[in-house]
Amino acid sequence: MTTPQQLQANEDDVESGVAAFLQRNPDFFLRRPELLHELRIPHDSGAAISLLEYQARVLRERTKLLQTRLDELLAVARDNDRLADRLHRLTLELMDADSLEAVIDCLISSLRNNFQMDAVVVRLFGEGDPQFDWIRPNDANLGVFTNLLRDPRPICGRLTRDQLEFLFGDTATAIGSTALVPLEDGRTLGMLAIGSFQTDRFHPGQGTVFLRQLGATVGRAMRRYLRA
Repeated sequence: MTTPQQLQANEDDVESGVAAFLQRNPDFFLRRPELLHELRIPHDSGAAISLLEYQARVLRERTKLLQTRLDELLAVARDNDRLADRLHRLTLELMDADSLEAVIDCLISSLRNNFQMDAVVVRLFGEGDPQFDWIRPNDANLGVFTNLLRDPRPICGRLTRDQLEFLFGDTATAIGSTALVPLEDGRTLGMLAIGSFQTDRFHPGQGTVFLRQLGATVGRAMRRYLRA
């Protein structure tokens, strides 16, 4: 059992070792300046805080805040790199697709397996092979997508109940948030609905650059198999 006297002796030995090391290496903090931010050096100014100590405290807090922001930016950059890589691989797979069915199957499979999306639906505008989901020009359901048709750009967040039921059917009640992406290549060919069970997976304030790129890429892959 270690006695208090032994603990104090050990601490004294460590302190002496640190002091001896710093004496032998006077440039240590020049080589390791980040350690200075963690030091607490009091100034003999009574109950008041000296200006130097106050400035050091403010600088230390500002440095921590900047480091936190930098860590957040780096995390976002890493996420964007991974997202860009997955989108690139999906683009290559779409280029190899040799039919409309292959394009849609490739898209749905990639979004589910590589992007971990819970529900994916592709609705095409017009009419054609009944194996695909078509929305005819006179379909009354188009009325609930007026905003998307008027301004064809991705919409993120929560859709109305009518929109969810039209797109996801029986799964609608489980969808917490959605990204609705127009599929375009010179004209709007259809829409891609991506649903998540998480309420915060898609929200109105998030960026849509990758979603726009996805819509354009899929639209180009589909165009050759759709009548003008």
